[in-house]
Amino acid sequence: MQFPERSKKFEWNFNTIVMLGSMVAGLVVTSVGWGVTYADMRNDNKDMQKQISEINTRLDKDAIDRKAQFADVQQQLIQIAPLTFQTTRATEAGAENKKAIELTNDRIDRVIDTLGKKLDTAIDNINKVGTQVQVLSSKLEDMQGKPEKSIFRMPIVKP
Repeated sequence: MQFPERSKKFEWNFNTIVMLGSMVAGLVVTSVGWGVTYADMRNDNKDMQKQISEINTRLDKDAIDRKAQFADVQQQLIQIAPLTFQTTRATEAGAENKKAIELTNDRIDRVIDTLGKKLDTAIDNINKVGTQVQVLSSKLEDMQGKPEKSIFRMPIVKP
């Protein structure tokens, strides 16, 4: 089977006009779409550049704040070592003072015990001497022949 031969003459018919019109319309629509897309991309690019510059500005401000905070932290860290030493020294001094106080309390307790025993001995001796003085006094009175006096004398009593 053979195809019919085409005529050498270019014919304008309705189908050709519709096809050429649709191709031109397609090209125009595609070009307009590309133009709109390019304009949106260019505008979006400007918006993004603006946002990037705002973010960079904010990051710079945050970096300055962080540097100031870092400097404050460094100053506080520098103070920690001397404060730790002072705290340790104060704790050691407190422990030494506590030990010295305990030793002093032990000495005071021994002195009080010794004094208490000596005081007890002195009171006993004073009571014995008082009793002997009363006995001698009554003997002297008996020897002199004087009437007896009723004198109430209270002996020294231990606390």
